[in-house]
Amino acid sequence: MTTHKGSQASKEKIARSALRLFARKGYATASLEEIATQAGFTKGAVYHFFKSKEALLLSLLRDIEERSIGKTTLALEQADGGAMDRLVRFKNLQAQWAARNADDLAILIWVSIESAHRKSAIRTQVLHIYARIEEVLTAIIELGKQSGEFPADLPVADVVTWLISLHDGNMLSWYRSGRDIEVGRRLTRASRQAAQMAIRMGQIA
Repeated sequence: MTTHKGSQASKEKIARSALRLFARKGYATASLEEIATQAGFTKGAVYHFFKSKEALLLSLLRDIEERSIGKTTLALEQADGGAMDRLVRFKNLQAQWAARNADDLAILIWVSIESAHRKSAIRTQVLHIYARIEEVLTAIIELGKQSGEFPADLPVADVVTWLISLHDGNMLSWYRSGRDIEVGRRLTRASRQAAQMAIRMGQIA
């Protein structure tokens, strides 16, 4: 009889294989057969742990959410400093997450594109991840306005939309570079400087 510990290990092995394949081929292209083969299981074993390919991806997206914005949110809640310090920390934490979990980033890029034009549980989960990012950034900008660190008339929704676009653009540029470390460092520095200048001046492009 398979123990609970053994079952959990098998489930995690399948999830790791799916993470790699979805990151390299996209959700739509990667098959359960390929995932099972790479993990060393039968397709039936995959179905034992995950009812469908969609259920498998949703499980991965929940894990990605906690590794990325979940851990970032927790770290910011425990951090000291003003709004700009928190914004810089947000960017650094997200860059660290991407550097350590490049497959997470690839899946978010793939799935954001693949699910963009149809309603599905997958699209709902992607939007949920970005809603959490938006919530964190909104709180930072509001804190800056209340403390006087940022201009009182700064349009919060516009700023947050811009920051998320900057965040996503940097992540895509870094991944496209072949995950070059120096490119990542330059992008992090440039985005930090751009955000600092634009927000303090109240000028959001």
